[in-house]
Amino acid sequence: MEPKTSPRAVVVPDSELIGNIVNGDQDAVAPLIARYEEALMRFLLRATRDSSEAEDLFQETWMRVVRSAHRFDPSFRFSTWLFRISLNLVRKTWRRRDRRTLPLTQALEEPSSNEPRAEEVLADFQRHRLLLESIRKLPPRLAEAVLLRYFEELTEREMSQRLSIPPGTVKSRLHHGLRRLAGILEGSVR
Repeated sequence: MEPKTSPRAVVVPDSELIGNIVNGDQDAVAPLIARYEEALMRFLLRATRDSSEAEDLFQETWMRVVRSAHRFDPSFRFSTWLFRISLNLVRKTWRRRDRRTLPLTQALEEPSSNEPRAEEVLADFQRHRLLLESIRKLPPRLAEAVLLRYFEELTEREMSQRLSIPPGTVKSRLHHGLRRLAGILEGSVR
């Protein structure tokens, strides 16, 4: 992802900003947030389907970036590290969700004419939960590819840039990820 800049602005590289954070400059996080805010929020909204939860995860992601800045390896792209932190938080959220149950009393109430019926709400919830459980069973590199492509709707070229891997590797991960996901889903339907 290319940083947002104006023609006259001097762009400080992400790795330099992270170094500044490690050295105690808490103001160095603001330019990073500005660069990645839109893409990160889009990813979190698609992954959680809940704006409040996405906002919480957004804040938590940046808190972890600041706390863990000393662990950042500048030989890798910052965006890859940032989205890896975010993806880990999303996975924790999915695990917490699995422990909770659908508020059936709310779902089973009589819907108004323009609301879906209780059976539809329950079926959608079950399909969504099955998909998330299935994605969670994939190896992290394959799950990441599936999430970036279908939750964040990145192109293969954008994924290649974000993950700092060749386009052929992106295609391979998507192919293998979707194939394994289909196998997992097929096995759970039987």
